[in-house]
This record gives sequence, structure tokens and C-alpha cells, in this order.
Amino acid sequence: MATPSTTPTRWHGERLRDPPTRMRWIGRLLGIHIDEGDPDVVALRQGLLRADPVADAFVDWAAEQPAGHGRRLFERVVEQGLAAVPEAPECLVRWFEPLERAPAWLDRDALRLACRTAWRVGTAGGTVLTAMALMGGYRSRAAVKPLAMTGALDRMVVRRIAETSRFTLDVIESETLERSSAGFKSACRVRLMHAKVRRSLRHRADWDEHAWGVPINQTDMAATQLEFSAVYLSGLIALGYRFREDEREAVMHLWRYVGVVMGADDELLAPDYRTGLRHMLIHGITNPYADDDSRALAWALHELPARLARTPWERAAARVVMRYRDAVSRFTLGHEAIDDIGLPPEPLTPLVALLAGGRFGLETLRRRVPALHRLAETRGLEVQRRIIDQLVGAEPVRYVPYGDRGSSEALGEPMAG
Repeated sequence: MATPSTTPTRWHGERLRDPPTRMRWIGRLLGIHIDEGDPDVVALRQGLLRADPVADAFVDWAAEQPAGHGRRLFERVVEQGLAAVPEAPECLVRWFEPLERAPAWLDRDALRLACRTAWRVGTAGGTVLTAMALMGGYRSRAAVKPLAMTGALDRMVVRRIAETSRFTLDVIESETLERSSAGFKSACRVRLMHAKVRRSLRHRADWDEHAWGVPINQTDMAATQLEFSAVYLSGLIALGYRFREDEREAVMHLWRYVGVVMGADDELLAPDYRTGLRHMLIHGITNPYADDDSRALAWALHELPARLARTPWERAAARVVMRYRDAVSRFTLGHEAIDDIGLPPEPLTPLVALLAGGRFGLETLRRRVPALHRLAETRGLEVQRRIIDQLVGAEPVRYVPYGDRGSSEALGEPMAG
């Protein structure tokens, strides 16, 4: 299917001239002004028409090979490196050769600081990613189409969130994201999964590129990296967490590198927190609003704690968690956005501000007492590991498209994780 030559109708650049009230006030508060001719705006608009040609070329090649052959070669390169796979096809060489050496701008010390910063926020990081980052992303009717059309969060909500959680933990446990680390390997596997989903969607008659752009396009990939960096930081700050400037910039640096490994164009990835905030506003203003797919996905995520509950005590706890997450969603994203995606009202939302004040006080104490800072890191990582182990369960995480589930072993596709 041919790529459209005009801007997809999902892009609402005209809103930049008169942003929604909440976005306009956020821009004023941050001192950020954006117009339609800004280079960042132009690049993100054009990114809707671009995919990941390197990974896509490999998936196209693998589709012509005997079943499972391409995946086996891919796994050998991921685990052992290109030098150990001399028979790797040229398309796989083009994928991994640039990744075998780190970018000149990469700072491993900054990666380590970013990971340790993510350790110490404990469960709050997952709350922000779920209640703010993902819920905010679901408001875009165009961005959710790959998920909706594969059933990834409607029919497979638990598994999808488990995979995302496992991937995030792999990244932050890897600390410096070396070539041999679990985080690096998981990023490569997720990139392959995205390429396979993209190939499948572009061959579907009901994929509307004129409306939505290329499936899993460069702009949406850049937005996903923002969810783990600038959106993540902003949500945690709203909940009372405190970060030094070097910690904020380190988190941005980490997810910029993860984005590069996952096939995102570096020119679309925010290199610092200030730029990340600017890109957040661009995405938030220009994206379309919710439709029924958005609401179905948001509701599936909203109900996740209840789906996981097994005992009466767990069901009672799940109701508390659901109400708290709804309150966080409304506190960080605003009532208009949350009403648009169909979540229930939550009258306890103002309490989030009170809790944030208490957290701010605890954070101030942590910053002044080194022992408390170290304790927050170790305990925060421990609780994240425990929760994700409970969520994932005994079954290894597999980064394969949902349409391939059940047939992957027959195709010779190994499990990841």
C-alpha cells in the first residue's frame, strides 16, 4: 500500500494557533510558545509518514524464508552479536551494525543515574506510566489504532501490560544498557515486534493511511519515548517527587538511547527535559481526540487491577487502586481529557494534591539524608521487581505480535525474556 503524500488528517496543526485552554495555560506557565512553522512541529508532522525501513526490510526478507529461519538468525545476533553470525543477511547487518557501537553522544554515567532515579520512585513510576502516560496516549484515536486492531489491550490487557512492565524493568536494571544487557536485547525484540505488526497492518484493507499515517510511525514512536521520560518525570513531579536537574536530564538521555535502539529517528527524540516538555505540548495539541477504540482501551486498562484480583481482599484493594489511579489521571491530565476517554468521575481527586504535599516533604528529607536516599533506591527497586514478578508470573515474556500467539512455537520463534 502506498504511503500518502499529504499530511494525514489526524494532524491538527491548526490548534497550535489557538490551543485548548489547559494546553495554553501549561504553555504560558512553562514559557513555551509553539507555532505551525517551528522545526520541531514540521519534523513531527512529517514523521507520521515514516516507518522504520531498516527493521521493515528485515521482516520483509524473513517473510520469504522458511518458517522460523529469520527469527533464529535475529535471536543469534541479539544474543551473540553480528560477528558470531557471518551468514546474517544484509538487511540484518544494516540493522545491527550501527548498534554494535554506541553513539558518540552516549554517556554511560548518565544512564546509570537515570536507572537509579527510576529505582527510587518505586510503585509511583508504574502509577504515572499507567494513569497518566498511557491514559493520555489513549486519547489519540489515531495512535491507538494499532493496539485496537490487534486487540492488544482489549483482549490481551494483562499480557500487554506485563510485557511493557518487564521491558521497563529490564531497561532500568541494566543500568548502563550495555550491548549484552537484558534492556538492550528487550528493546531489539520490541522493535522487531513493532515491525511485524506494521507489516501486518499495512497489508490490511481497513488500515487508513490517509487518516492515520503509517502504522507505528516515527512520530508515535517518539511520543512513546516521551511517555517514559518527560511525561513520566512531569507526572512524578506533580505527585510530589523531587529531582535534581542532572537526574531529569539523565532520564531524558536514557530514553533517547532506548528510542534509538528501538528504531526511532534521533531527530524526533527530545534530548533534554525542556525539549521534552515542548514536544509533549505539540503531541497533546495536534493529536485527535478519543473515539470508541480509545475508550475501550482506556476502560480495559482502568479495570486491570480488578482483572488481576482473585480473593475478596484483593478485590477490595483493587477498587482502592482503581480509584486512586483515576484520581491521578484527572489530577495530571485534567477532567476534560479523562471525560473524553470515558473514565468514571472521581470526587477524591483533590486528595491527590494533599498526598503530593506530603510526598514533597518526605522527598525534601530524603535529599538531605544520604542513608534515606540509598534506602529509597534499594527498596524502590525491590518492590518494582516483586510487583512485576507477580504480574508476569511463571510464563516467560514473549515479544511477538498478538496474532502470532499460539503459532510462534510452530514457526520456530523462541521466547524472549
